[in-house]
Amino acid sequence: MSQTPNFDAKIKTILDATVPGERVCELTGEKWMMDKEEIGWYRKFNVPPSKYSPLARMKLLYSYFIVFDVWYNRHAETGKLLVSTIHPATGIRVLPDTEWFAKDFSSLGLNLDLAKPFFDQFYRLGRTVPRAAGYNFVPPEHSLAFLSFGDRDSYFVLASQTERCFSCTNVSVAQDCTEAAMMQAGTLSCNILHSNRIFQSAFVRESYDCMDCRFIFDCRDCEHCFMAANKRHKKYLFFNEQLSKEEWERRVAEIDLSSWVVRQKYEQKFHEFLVGALWPENFNVNEERSLGEYLNGCIDCRECYYLSTPGSEHLDHVTYGLGDTPSHDVYLSTGSISSSDSYNSVGINRSSQIKFALSVNADGFDCEYCESCFNCEHCFGCVGLRHKKFCILNKQYTEEGYGKMLDELKCAMLERGEYGDLPPAKFSTQVCETSGLGVVYSATPEECRLFGAAEIKPSDEGAEGPVLDPVSIRPISEIPDRMTSEDSETLSKKTWWDELMGRRFAYLKPELELYQRLKIAPPRAHPTRRIVDLYQQMNTPIFEERVCASCGKGMTVAKNAAYPDRKMYCKACYFQYLEHYG
Repeated sequence: MSQTPNFDAKIKTILDATVPGERVCELTGEKWMMDKEEIGWYRKFNVPPSKYSPLARMKLLYSYFIVFDVWYNRHAETGKLLVSTIHPATGIRVLPDTEWFAKDFSSLGLNLDLAKPFFDQFYRLGRTVPRAAGYNFVPPEHSLAFLSFGDRDSYFVLASQTERCFSCTNVSVAQDCTEAAMMQAGTLSCNILHSNRIFQSAFVRESYDCMDCRFIFDCRDCEHCFMAANKRHKKYLFFNEQLSKEEWERRVAEIDLSSWVVRQKYEQKFHEFLVGALWPENFNVNEERSLGEYLNGCIDCRECYYLSTPGSEHLDHVTYGLGDTPSHDVYLSTGSISSSDSYNSVGINRSSQIKFALSVNADGFDCEYCESCFNCEHCFGCVGLRHKKFCILNKQYTEEGYGKMLDELKCAMLERGEYGDLPPAKFSTQVCETSGLGVVYSATPEECRLFGAAEIKPSDEGAEGPVLDPVSIRPISEIPDRMTSEDSETLSKKTWWDELMGRRFAYLKPELELYQRLKIAPPRAHPTRRIVDLYQQMNTPIFEERVCASCGKGMTVAKNAAYPDRKMYCKACYFQYLEHYG
């Protein structure tokens, strides 16, 4: 029996009157076609049709998406400095993970006022309840890690499982790697993007099972290759030219990537090389009846992106679908980990029947507008709760009282036009420019404001750390072109200025030692910019229509900010090309 009969009746009237057709987004003004399938999702989740286009909703979701940024915040109780992905100017307070997970925040619950906008009350609760500084699912060891799945001796790593790694995000089973994003299994490697099982290699894109390679793109089972693209089972390629072992070793030995000048030169050559390379329609593997990018073994999925769990089924506008078990029946969400039957949410982990959530984890069920909640059921507008049922704004109700209040609340929200979409971006823990909205969707400051993001500068409220004498912050031009072992000690004690990003940074001594071991010059960039630069070379969850450069077939492909005019083949033509030239 429904807990919300009055709300259900109102929604039924709205949905019965909803027909397919063109709509205009109330937020961005763009037009889109609301089709039968989209309306079917609204019926499934018993929600009103959105006022925003699917693209606008994805952008709003991504304003909450943590790409890679780290700040100094303060302990909510003692004021002690803590390192967190949450900027202090958001107004969100933090606690160390061990303290946060041990606390019960139901005592901070608010009395719901039906006469006032719900989002205002939800915002006040979100600035009252602290968050976990690192939000680590598995406690990291001797690491500076966030959303960790088990890191050891790693620093500036996010959503990863690594050992002795630096500046990595969404990396698993990796040792002694740096500057990596979307990599599974890697060792002794640097500057890796969306590649798996990479050993002793650097500057790798969209490749698998490669060893001792530099500057490769879409290569499989390749060894000892330098500047190669679209190759399979090859050795000793140099700019795609086949060489003998001796000649290849001679040419490669002449290129000293431990020089920063040489590294920059060959990174630019690699960019030019990829402009002329052949790109496939997508990098999907074994998908069935699906449209999207970076899909692995999924079925009946539409406009999805980076679904890594085979068997995931009936997903629509879902990105970063991860987990040990497949997700299914999720519409318009990012960070769906082994979850099902959920709508318009960020970060749902092993949960079901979730709507408008900003992180619901560990067997969550029937929760709406909840954030950082674990093992909760039948909760609405709650923050930081664990093992709770029948709560609204963190206040406990009886089952009967919860149903009555929930019905009244959802009716009031529906009448005010609040119910049916995420809160504006000012609720986010992130600085908009370095959130998913800024990085993945390349949002301008004006667009960030359009989505309701707070205007926050990196230096606001001491987020970059203690105030330093400007004279002590050195220009990167003072960094030697090649580093010696003595330089690792000296340079790690100084603070450097990233001119392009306008932010200061420091090297860690073991980080510099790893670059020396890899024989690659360390980047002259803030750790956040290193990851942002990688993200912006990857295909994105924004789709466009293109034509196969070989057969003229129309195809839907993911945009790429770094390579907007790349030469692309449909899957059939690309595989034919590989048979002849790969």
